[in-house]
Amino acid sequence: MAIQEISATEAARRRDEFHAIDVRADFEFRGPLGRVAKAKLVPLPELESRAGELPRDRPLLLICRSGARSGKACEQLAALGVTSVVNLTGGMIAWNRANLPVEREAPSTLAELLEHVARWVAQVTAQPPDAVRESLRGQLEAFGAAADGPTRAALARLLDSVERSFAEKGAPPDLEIALTSFRRWLAAL
Repeated sequence: MAIQEISATEAARRRDEFHAIDVRADFEFRGPLGRVAKAKLVPLPELESRAGELPRDRPLLLICRSGARSGKACEQLAALGVTSVVNLTGGMIAWNRANLPVEREAPSTLAELLEHVARWVAQVTAQPPDAVRESLRGQLEAFGAAADGPTRAALARLLDSVERSFAEKGAPPDLEIALTSFRRWLAAL
């Protein structure tokens, strides 16, 4: 069965025709890319066991970071007999690039912001989160962070360092979107 796909702009235009189901991990759902308004979080590893919770009165718009996992979610649901599914091509990266509205939950502390940065870096580099946290904490100390946690100035320098590092290695497709969110959150704290 071919997966039906829809662009971000078309999905936004027709948003009321779908139930939005986000298959990312919880930290991504609450992370720098944000989420489509009123999207329901059903992480891909839980999709099969939670398929019975999904509404069936309208087609399901499956969403992830880039469109890959949501494509797999469409295949899984089709195998379970749920055929009215549509994949958001390009995922939340495409949604953000189209400047469509997103819901975001800003961190309430500098430590929470650092955790968002660490989880995002771990995801895009496929490194263990604990190793990334340790590396980032080391950089923060070098930038003059306090022993009890990050400072605004140290976090700002860390974000600049992350940006330079990715510029040298090859940037993930959501680098600019993530850094913009992180910097906005930092300015608000």
